[in-house]
Amino acid sequence: MTDFGGGQNRSQGDDGDARTNLIVNYLPQNMTEKELYSMFVTIGPVESCRVMKDFKTGYSYGFGFVNYSKAEDAAHAISTLNGLQVQNKRLKVSFARPSGDDIKETNLYVTNLPKNVSEAQLDGLFGKFGTIVQKNLLKDKITGMPRGVAFVRFDRREEAMEAIQHMNGVIPEGGTEPLCVKIAEEHGKQKAAYYAGWQAGYTQSRAAACNYALQNWMKRQNRMHAHS
Repeated sequence: MTDFGGGQNRSQGDDGDARTNLIVNYLPQNMTEKELYSMFVTIGPVESCRVMKDFKTGYSYGFGFVNYSKAEDAAHAISTLNGLQVQNKRLKVSFARPSGDDIKETNLYVTNLPKNVSEAQLDGLFGKFGTIVQKNLLKDKITGMPRGVAFVRFDRREEAMEAIQHMNGVIPEGGTEPLCVKIAEEHGKQKAAYYAGWQAGYTQSRAAACNYALQNWMKRQNRMHAHS
C-alpha cells in the first residue's frame, strides 16, 4: 500500500474513515498504485491508495482502495471518476464499506459456467439481481483460458441470496451443465473439511500400513530365532 501520511491517525472503523475511504472496481490489470494515486490526487489530497494483488503472483484482482484526507474530496471523486473509461475498463468508484456482519455472505462461488463466458456475459447473468461490486473469472494458469468458475460479489446480502435462488441449477445459454451457485465462504469451509478428512484418512491408512509392516518384520524375526 502506498501511504502518503496521516492515515495512521484514523482507526479502521471510524465514521470519518467510512466517508473518506473509496473502493475502485474494474481497474485495468496493469494499473499500478502510482497511476491510481495520480488519477485520484487530481481531486484532492490522498492519504493512501492500494491496488489489491495476489500476494504470491502479484496478479492484480482489478480493484483497489483510495483514502482521502477530506470527506468532500471523496464524494467529489465519486461524482467525477465513477464511470470513467480507462483503457478497456470503466471504473466503478464508491464508498468502501467497513467490515462487519452487513457485508458477510455477499460473495458467491459459481461453477459450471460455459468455458467461453466473458465478464460482460457474467454481468448479464447476475447483474439483474443487484449491484456487482467485484467479479473474478478464474483462468487456467497455463492456457489462460476460463475454467468455468467465477466469484461474484454483490453489494448486499439480499442481492446475493436472490441470485442463488434464481440462478442455482439453471443451465445458462451456451452451457451444458446446471450452474452451481453458493456462498463463497461455505465453499471454503467445505473444501477445508474435505482436505481435513482426507488428511485424517491418509494418516490412519499410513499408520495401519506401518503397523502391518512391523508385525511382518516381527514374525520374520521370530522365525529366524526359532530356526537358529
